[in-house]
Amino acid sequence: MTPSRVSAEQGFTLLEVLLALALLAIAGMSVLSMSGESVRNTTVLEQRTLARLVADNQMTEIHLQKQLPTLSWQRAEHELAGQQWFARFRSVKTADNDFRAIDVEVRSEQDEKSPILATLRSYMVKQG
Repeated sequence: MTPSRVSAEQGFTLLEVLLALALLAIAGMSVLSMSGESVRNTTVLEQRTLARLVADNQMTEIHLQKQLPTLSWQRAEHELAGQQWFARFRSVKTADNDFRAIDVEVRSEQDEKSPILATLRSYMVKQG
């Protein structure tokens, strides 16, 4: 090998460099897209977690009262983490008249058409 031939075989061509940069750009865009989606999901997960806490608190209040809710929806408002939450709850008949299911739904808005962020079902025996 002559010295001029060795230097000609070393390094990358312009096409190889451009191809490598294009692949890195595509990978970088994918990472940015995933991180953006993760940030958006964080807010949704926070809302659902807080709504679940409100549903748990509402269900606990119902059980502590030791009185079955009516079969029609009843409403309650709660404040948690500096935000107003709107819960509704009712009892649901089961095959056993002394045993009822209790449903709780929580929304971040009072409007019944707004999405339900948390639902919870528990069971209670009639006190009697």
